[in-house]
Amino acid sequence: MEQFHVAHISTGDMFRAAMANQTEMGVLAKSYIDKGELVPDEVTNGIVKERLSQNDIKETGFLLDGYPRTIEQAHALDKTLAELGIELEGVINIEVNPDCLLERLSGRIIHREHNQHAT
Repeated sequence: MEQFHVAHISTGDMFRAAMANQTEMGVLAKSYIDKGELVPDEVTNGIVKERLSQNDIKETGFLLDGYPRTIEQAHALDKTLAELGIELEGVINIEVNPDCLLERLSGRIIHREHNQHAT
């Protein structure tokens, strides 16, 4: 995304940044993650809103990676974009065979044991 000068925003990166910066939503997300629970849509939506509120978004645009994943998240994104005065110019939906995803995720888990990340 660097070549296009657009902010690449992944949900994982947003969670890590919000938790590291101890934002209100980051602290909430950490409480769920520490218990091994899924982070509720309400918290995920709040973290996305925090990120989309930052100055670089209006200047460069953005690509959301891994969000929205649910209808509730999609509605929340529409509301957030309207509140922030950001117009959505396009959507790319990439579908991947579930078997391929499982294979990739399995590879990541194995390599993390050796402190290496596979993609």
